[in-house]
Amino acid sequence: MTTHDENPVLIQKSEAHGSPLWNALAAVLAALAVSSAVLVPNGSSSAAEMTTRLMNVGDLPAGWSVDPAPSTSILSNNKCLVGLGTGSGAKTVESTADFTQNSSLPLFHELLSGGSEQKAGFKKAVEALSNCSSLTFVEGGKTIRGTIQPLSLGSLGATSAAFALSFTISNINIVADLVVFETDSYVGEVEYADITTPQKTTVQSLAREAVMKAEGEVVSAPEIPMSIVSAPVRVAHTAKGAVAYREIGSGSPLVLIAGYGSTMQVWDRRFVDALAENHRVVIFDNAGIGKTANLPKPLTVDEMANQTSALITTLGLKQPSVLGWSMGGMIAQALAVLHPSQVGHLVLCATYPGTGTVVPPQANIDALTSGNAKNELAQLFPADQSVAQATYLVAVSEFPPEPSAPKVIIAAQGNASLQWFDSADRAGMKTNQISVPTLVADGTVDRLNPITNAHHIASLIPRSTLVLYPNAGHAFLFQDEAAFVPVIESFLR
Repeated sequence: MTTHDENPVLIQKSEAHGSPLWNALAAVLAALAVSSAVLVPNGSSSAAEMTTRLMNVGDLPAGWSVDPAPSTSILSNNKCLVGLGTGSGAKTVESTADFTQNSSLPLFHELLSGGSEQKAGFKKAVEALSNCSSLTFVEGGKTIRGTIQPLSLGSLGATSAAFALSFTISNINIVADLVVFETDSYVGEVEYADITTPQKTTVQSLAREAVMKAEGEVVSAPEIPMSIVSAPVRVAHTAKGAVAYREIGSGSPLVLIAGYGSTMQVWDRRFVDALAENHRVVIFDNAGIGKTANLPKPLTVDEMANQTSALITTLGLKQPSVLGWSMGGMIAQALAVLHPSQVGHLVLCATYPGTGTVVPPQANIDALTSGNAKNELAQLFPADQSVAQATYLVAVSEFPPEPSAPKVIIAAQGNASLQWFDSADRAGMKTNQISVPTLVADGTVDRLNPITNAHHIASLIPRSTLVLYPNAGHAFLFQDEAAFVPVIESFLR
């Protein structure tokens, strides 16, 4: 089965986009083009009129933009769908629109087509997709296989059906929810594709708006969650200087503290967005990074905790839950010791005690800030977790480009961490005084932080809970995000 050459529906990377992310995006649309072809009936209609019935960027929530890439066609050898998309031979009339949130994902694709055979073509497409459990297409000379599963989204338009398309390409997991629908004048489809399973409410909202506009109704932007990568960078003017931050979501506040050598763009958007479904999540840059003010020398973990406390005060968060990762977990411990009234719950991820009992492998720490992505990922994920590595890279690449942490700040953080390890911080020696509910978590094969450290912290904090993830590394919270987020949610209740 081939898409119609007159009206191709596959977006390919433009000359301005040569990154692996854009290659993956092209593959996403290649898969979507398989289904696009099955809906195209032959006949005549006004392409200009049809275009006015498509969604535009003004119909979408903030953070979305038109996908400017040119299009081409794709050959599919998906046996279940062979023969669909062929009709009487008359020229097909169709219109498509493509949009992306963030830099290139999530992606929203819409296609409308019109003609005398539309009802028969729609019925044939739905039957084929319903009976086809496998997805096969060719991209870059490689055969990519995935699955097609029915999806329950409710009725849209005169008739509709929905399906979830799942596959892995370039070690990246992609899920695309496809909705095919029929109106009095057109048949159409919408797809919402991302590196994580889309929320049904999001797909329902977008599909509902697309159907309404296809029927000639006036629509407004649906209320769907914004991603953390689309949230603007704000600056809080605190008692400890300016602090740059982003926030997303509503509900009880949750502050995330980043680790050694990291900007706030180290957070996997899937992880943050999932937490934002129930919380007001705040991420920020530590001292001297981005627009966050420097602290007096020498930099210490305690002073970074004091700056975090000042941010909590300025934002009026009162008693938020606090999650710290790696060095961020050290800052979180110091915060709970020095400012106990400002911490409701504490989540310590892949972090270290400040009691002088541990010094992690220095070579691995140096590799973490080497600037070599391969070496850095090797410290965060086990060698056999290539899918988790690639998906994490895609997730963090969605943030708008920002400068890395300055080398002088990384060096200062390194010295501050060594002070903590050597029990030279006032707060580090008082971990056993933490009285708030505490969750300690790590991966069992963490190269940067042996799990003995997690056991030691859990033994120091009264009534703490320890959770370990098998075959997971320092970035276990992203590798096992689907399992860890529910654990966090249950703990914070």
